[in-house]
Amino acid sequence: MPETGAPSVITEPVPDTDPREEKSEEPVLVPALAPKPTESPTPEKSESSGLSIESRLLRFGFRVPSVPRAVDTVVLHSSYNALGGDVYSVERTIEEYEQYGVGAHYLIDRSGTVYRLIDEANIAYHAGSSKMPDGRKNVNDFSIGIEISATEDSGYTDKQYAAVKALIADIKTRRTIKHVVGHGDIAPGRKTDPWKFDWKKLR
Repeated sequence: MPETGAPSVITEPVPDTDPREEKSEEPVLVPALAPKPTESPTPEKSESSGLSIESRLLRFGFRVPSVPRAVDTVVLHSSYNALGGDVYSVERTIEEYEQYGVGAHYLIDRSGTVYRLIDEANIAYHAGSSKMPDGRKNVNDFSIGIEISATEDSGYTDKQYAAVKALIADIKTRRTIKHVVGHGDIAPGRKTDPWKFDWKKLR
């Protein structure tokens, strides 16, 4: 994001739909040398923000671009485990991503822990069929996806809001982010997340 500008936060409501109503329309391409998911997440720390990030890299839900990509957008999502058991289980939520062939660059759990799932250099399948207000399509190509663990009714914890804000600030240290949008903002009528997100807390 330009240092002098404020993030574009779009809050216009969209019709209510099931967030898992469709599978990703993109093919699931798995690089032959993609790392296996880390059994014990490896903590990392950003020197710029003090943000602690644990790596749990996926083998699915993304592709490696042929040339370095320019990223100017962050897309916020909500997701939870609908497979049974703890709805906030990180492991089960990731299993659900695998079933749908999707993935995001980051996942933030209820305690505010940030998991790196896909390297920012790669194109994650998080936005699906989508379109920015400026008319650009294929939002996956130029965006970073952040999933926040929540149900349609739960809202978010203070630690999650703090983690989202810190993570976006960290991303801005290496990317020129001009837009911060919700999934529902770029896929109206198909998606509605992040559910009940208080955008004022990002300011």
